[in-house]
Amino acid sequence: MGQIRRLTCCARPDWQRQADRLGYHYYRNTDGSFAWREDVRYEFDAQAVARVRNVAETLHRLCLEVVDEAVRRPEGLDAFHIPAAMQDVVRESWRRGDPFLIGRFDLAWCGGQPRLIEYNADTPATLPESTRMQELWHQQCGGSHDHAPLDVRALVERLAALRRAGRIGHTVHIVPYPDNLEDTTHAVYYREWAEQAGLEAIHCELRDLEVTQDGQLLHRGRIVRSMIRMYPWELMFRDSGARHLRECGCTFLNPPWTALLSNKALLPALWRRYPGHPNLLAAGYAPEDLRRRRGGKAGAPYVEKPIHARGGENVRIIAGGRTVCAEGGTYGAYPKIFQEFADHRIDGVTASVGAWIVGERFAGLTMRESADPIVRHTSPIVPHLVRKAPGRLARWRGMLGKRF
Repeated sequence: MGQIRRLTCCARPDWQRQADRLGYHYYRNTDGSFAWREDVRYEFDAQAVARVRNVAETLHRLCLEVVDEAVRRPEGLDAFHIPAAMQDVVRESWRRGDPFLIGRFDLAWCGGQPRLIEYNADTPATLPESTRMQELWHQQCGGSHDHAPLDVRALVERLAALRRAGRIGHTVHIVPYPDNLEDTTHAVYYREWAEQAGLEAIHCELRDLEVTQDGQLLHRGRIVRSMIRMYPWELMFRDSGARHLRECGCTFLNPPWTALLSNKALLPALWRRYPGHPNLLAAGYAPEDLRRRRGGKAGAPYVEKPIHARGGENVRIIAGGRTVCAEGGTYGAYPKIFQEFADHRIDGVTASVGAWIVGERFAGLTMRESADPIVRHTSPIVPHLVRKAPGRLARWRGMLGKRF
């Protein structure tokens, strides 16, 4: 079954200085709290890592089946509130087989069984924390234990493989969300990884993109053929420039069809297609839909989420008809879905197990925790260790490098 434990430990006295050297500067939230903390850590045994890996790869496959079903049905994209003018962009992207690059599942660890909270498969964040911060912490504090950071080698090899197959061009433009320090940092990291893959990587601000007369994207006189972007699809689809997406000839990473994976409407779609699946939480479009869950009953707690919410914004937890925990935000006008509440505390603290997917394979872990039941954008990332079991983890890590 596997085990995850939360343990206290000593933070490195100079970790903030070391974070700055790694280009990770947004470790303090605006309220003064820290977005990274290392006075605690999470410890996995090898069985827990193997369990998360298997579940994440299974969930990714199930998600792709939901996308395929939605694309094939004439009205299939309506539930995801894809604008009518953009639905063919999504369908054609899927039918072309536009390649998937990277995503992160957020999983609840429920008594040894991972269950899906949501899938961040459009513009996943936490790249510095999941790579260099975790790696440096492990180097200095991990002792004889192993760990499972986001596997940069897998990401680099994925980019190189896409280039060899002609799926992306030699030049990749990397476009962060405007005026956002976190995404600017992500762009720096992506640029280095793309260069390691042998690509020419160009940092490009969204405001510097132009459109040619025939609808192609242009940056400083060069046609943009391939792009890693951090501007979410739900915003891009509603932008005035969206009318050029169908004919622009640019390959986007992640592609338009991933707008369905990052959409909370994915959760009811999964539950409808795979009711009772052990790694899913019941989900629907009304609280009454959840009463048909495993042993569900009236008054049981549930979660309300806007379909486009990010970072826990506008999430409410409701029990017995009253709100017991809520987060404000800017997504309140979007349609809502409702999901079975999972008490996913580990040693008394709500913890989200982040499981990275690169291509179609598991590529590492990220742990985030919260003092209350809602995991937010400001909730801290916490380092992790994997307790060694002779031979097993070594075999697992060897498998990662062979799958791309």
